[in-house]
Amino acid sequence: MILAANFTWDAVSQLTVSGIINGAAYGLLGVGFALILGVSGRFHFAYAFTYTLAAYAVFWFSDRAGLPWWPSAILGILSAVVVGVAIERFIYRPIAARAGATALLSIFVASLGVAIAGQNLISLLFSSGAQQLSDAPVALRTPIHWGPTAFRWFDVWQVVTSIVLVLALAALLRFTPLGRAVRATRGNPEMARIIGIDPNRIYLVVFALGTLLCGVAAFWYGVKFSVQPDMGSTPVIFAFVVAFLAGTTSPPIRVFLTGLAIGLIEQWSTIWLEVRWSQLVVFVILLLYVVSLSIEPARIAARLRARPA
Repeated sequence: MILAANFTWDAVSQLTVSGIINGAAYGLLGVGFALILGVSGRFHFAYAFTYTLAAYAVFWFSDRAGLPWWPSAILGILSAVVVGVAIERFIYRPIAARAGATALLSIFVASLGVAIAGQNLISLLFSSGAQQLSDAPVALRTPIHWGPTAFRWFDVWQVVTSIVLVLALAALLRFTPLGRAVRATRGNPEMARIIGIDPNRIYLVVFALGTLLCGVAAFWYGVKFSVQPDMGSTPVIFAFVVAFLAGTTSPPIRVFLTGLAIGLIEQWSTIWLEVRWSQLVVFVILLLYVVSLSIEPARIAARLRARPA
């Protein structure tokens, strides 16, 4: 059975809250992915590796090194940021310089290789089983009952931190000299170079910012569930879907709202479909969007007018 009608107002309320929580994660990932792809032109599939690495770095600092919880979270996310910048500087940039016209494909293949190698390296270092971030503060796991809906405090903090980071990034891009340099590089890297902006330096900046957002999303996922070597595979697909639907050159707030919409649609679809089909709905929407881009109403109207009566 694929169809399963579960329409009650209590269920809709719970699904809406869950959709906002999931959508905030999708939106944050989409903003980071769109920033990297839109500015640098790198199809950064290794985003999945930095996502996983951030969660495992938090786990290592907390459970293995014995550091306090919040310092472990900060150091783990910053570790992923350093690795994300290093991937651009020491892998993507040399490949782009040598590949020339085929740089896009070459970088995509390289990023896929980094993602696969990184996942296997994490499996070797930490085992292939799931690991629990056991030292999370008890207050974060405290349940909240709001009418018929239930969630936990870390869900609240996840949504709040996602909104704050996206608004901070939007303000950075709009009101600061660095943001203007990023927008100029995204528009035309060669022209930006002529007016004194170094695109290579801007690429490092956007990789740092995008990986930071990715690391925060991975941290909250690890707190809520667990960390495992393949945990980045699905989020990077959702990040791509959000970035593609919103547009890689769109403002961060628009990309984030697209992620929220996808999270809500995914959850609301379970009113009529079984849960295991909910993610398929998102990809159907992507397919319909791609098809709609190939439709030219003016040409169709011209052909209809040209038909004989």
